[in-house]
Amino acid sequence: MQEFYFALLGDEVKLPVYLTGVGSTDPEWHCIRPSGHVYHQVTYTASGEGTLTVDGEVYRIAKGSGFFLPAFYPHEYHAKDGSNWETHWVTFSGSCISEIMEKLDFSKPVVFRVGEISTLEKLWEKMLKTIHSQSIYSGYANSAYLYSFLVELNKLISCPASSRENHRTEQLKTIIDYIDKNYSDEISLTQLAKIVGLSPQYICRIFKECMNMRPFEHLTKKRIFEAKKLLLDTDCSINEISKRVGYNDCSYFCAVFKKQENVSPAEYRMIYAERSARRMEKEAKRLASEMRKLNRERKEHEPEEEVISPEEEQA
Repeated sequence: MQEFYFALLGDEVKLPVYLTGVGSTDPEWHCIRPSGHVYHQVTYTASGEGTLTVDGEVYRIAKGSGFFLPAFYPHEYHAKDGSNWETHWVTFSGSCISEIMEKLDFSKPVVFRVGEISTLEKLWEKMLKTIHSQSIYSGYANSAYLYSFLVELNKLISCPASSRENHRTEQLKTIIDYIDKNYSDEISLTQLAKIVGLSPQYICRIFKECMNMRPFEHLTKKRIFEAKKLLLDTDCSINEISKRVGYNDCSYFCAVFKKQENVSPAEYRMIYAERSARRMEKEAKRLASEMRKLNRERKEHEPEEEVISPEEEQA
């Protein structure tokens, strides 16, 4: 199935980066471009397998693989013999495209293989949907999506996840999930270590390396986040809230809260209560104004009542 769209370019050509085309090609054509494409392009395999030839080298482009080609760079690609090759692609340019691509290490052809392509695919889908909408602002929206797409691709190429890193991420996720579900309880580092079968020292290290914080810093952030919701959504006392989020000492809770938010719990509640009251007052005025307008319009369109004189009634 072929589905592709080319942008109707307007003021967005002044943007540092902008989308010129996005689509999918199934099956992919045998494409020979001795002078290259007029725009930069990123193409990756959705299914099947293809072959890219560039600079005299032949590359296998299987699922999870793709390539970047600068504008006007000679190349050739086609489906592998006997394979139905489906590709997803974007083409793009920009007023600062050369500088951006150089910063992202895309100044020359790049063949890449990434383990997880779902984030790229979601951004590609957003670009496809946005360009298809034909909104007058679609070019600006797709400029943002395209930049995110290129940054994400750079990250995937620069920081490939090893199996060891994936395993460490899973261990970290297990600990974070436990903290997020049990933040109101007493939690010790030894307890967290037992959950994943690791030493307390190792847990501290992977937290620092992956999240740039210690485990109990995450616990504190979670507790304060939940406390803020309770302050705004309930009438619970501050003493009760402190206990509900895991602090038995209300004074200590207030000190931690102020350190995180620069205001005390009582000040936080008051500030946002006043803002909420102002929003409600503003919304009430807006609704009253709309009701007055509707009443005026209704009266203007109502037929005038026919007045019958006494003589007409007797007749």
